[in-house]
Amino acid sequence: MKMNLKGTIAAVALVFGMSAVSAEGLSFGGYFRTGAAFNLDSDASSAAAEYAEGNYYGGGDRLRLNIAYDSGSAGVTFRFQNAATGAYFSEDNVKWAMGYAKLFDGLVVAEAGILTDSYTGSDGWEGYDFSGNKGIGLVVLPVEGLAIQSTFLLDGTYADVGDLTLNAKYSADGFAVAGGYKFSGEAFGYVGISAVEDLSAAFEVKWVKDSTLDFVEDIGYSFTDSFSAGLLAYERLGGDDPVFEFTPHAMFGIDDTFAVSAESYITVPTAEGEDVSFTVTPALWISVPKATVSVFYTFKKAGDTTTNVAGAGVKVAL
Repeated sequence: MKMNLKGTIAAVALVFGMSAVSAEGLSFGGYFRTGAAFNLDSDASSAAAEYAEGNYYGGGDRLRLNIAYDSGSAGVTFRFQNAATGAYFSEDNVKWAMGYAKLFDGLVVAEAGILTDSYTGSDGWEGYDFSGNKGIGLVVLPVEGLAIQSTFLLDGTYADVGDLTLNAKYSADGFAVAGGYKFSGEAFGYVGISAVEDLSAAFEVKWVKDSTLDFVEDIGYSFTDSFSAGLLAYERLGGDDPVFEFTPHAMFGIDDTFAVSAESYITVPTAEGEDVSFTVTPALWISVPKATVSVFYTFKKAGDTTTNVAGAGVKVAL
């Protein structure tokens, strides 16, 4: 079974978009993050165009803009996101642009456009779902905490049964479980636990047919109101080069303005003759209204090679 969805998606999204005629229910948000890094080992140190103040607490250059409108019975949602030093006028920068309508007193939600999964995706570090593709979808919310979703994704000119996805998620106090399957041969699963006071744990898995199996574990504990620590781990099985990465991390809030953090990024080699490589990144964070400034240092060791990098960054809320 095949159907051309382009006209359908455009028409439905236009109808939903025309409903946004009132400022009530309209929201804007996002942030801009950038900085500079200096290689201290270079005789001619210069600022790098892209930087990262750590894999867990940092993240590098990014511009994100969110726009949403919700009338209560229908709405639209849009996200633009790119690397701040990259091309701004690229279709790939539109992460989603979707219209939706809430039917039967909100028991069913109809969606169309470049979809984002607001109901059944993972809440973990990777946030696995089937977002970012053109398509149409239906979400059923039969009881509190349960969402069941089906979408037709338009990856090419036509959508066929391989572009059908089925997802579900159940959330209760301190617990959530989710999963999804794409009939072309892709699936994800998620379990999140927060029932234990001060402890958070998220477990994610992603499977791609004849390719890879990914696992992500993110565990954190708040020892006090100002001190927290945890471990993020990622493993990829399948393919020619399995991946094993670990990121232990800790942060201490000195007061409402200043905080310090430390993290390490460790990769375990799978090829014979390779050595473990790791980075260590301590950082100072300064929070002011609408912005956060960071100053960081990174030491990296890969085999016999060491690298020292220092830099600073700023994140501004929009």
